[in-house]
Amino acid sequence: MAAQRKCDVLVLAAHAPELVGLRPALGNALRGTIAALQVDCATVGVGMPASASGTTRVLEEMEPRAVVLLGSCGLYPRRIAFRALTPVVASGVRLVDSSVLAEQAAFPAPMQLLCGPDRALSDGLAAVDPSCLRGEIATTLAITTDDTLAQALGSKSGCAAENLEAYAVALACAAHDLPFACLLVATNAVGSEGRSQWQSYQRSAAEKAAELLIKWLEQGARGLPQ
Repeated sequence: MAAQRKCDVLVLAAHAPELVGLRPALGNALRGTIAALQVDCATVGVGMPASASGTTRVLEEMEPRAVVLLGSCGLYPRRIAFRALTPVVASGVRLVDSSVLAEQAAFPAPMQLLCGPDRALSDGLAAVDPSCLRGEIATTLAITTDDTLAQALGSKSGCAAENLEAYAVALACAAHDLPFACLLVATNAVGSEGRSQWQSYQRSAAEKAAELLIKWLEQGARGLPQ
């Protein structure tokens, strides 16, 4: 078996566009040193099935001190009025299904539905920007595109935002006993306008997420396990 590659912070993202803001600091290889810390990046795939297997594959190749999921999210309308480029650091990552919330289906009791990110790591990332929103992130199987459904999901789940990969990444990190945090930037309000808003703000969101991550590293990477 090949030796695992060690790094201080492993940054994961669903796909390459969400890592574009790190290229000026880390180069096209997306691997290098920032503030004397070794940072490696990898993509894990879009959506829950792909990101589950993708994260597991990457973690088998790497030996990081901590993992940060970098990406975008939609804000549920119940929790907060949409403001583009709001940073969101997850206080929890929850598996959410609309048919379960409508009491038309049920998760079996043994299923783990909530993953708790590392508190110290999450607090450290959130402290970088006073405007950061803290709340649970819902991971759904598909993007919510209906306004009525978006309202119901936010209200019934209690989640602040929606992201398709966060739960799978969090669960894989927990299985490997690795500290995990989720740093997202809002590109859209969940609902009918979400996809067009995402197209408008995705690049700026990726750049802002990278800016916050780099700032956290340069300020001493508060919460990073020793």
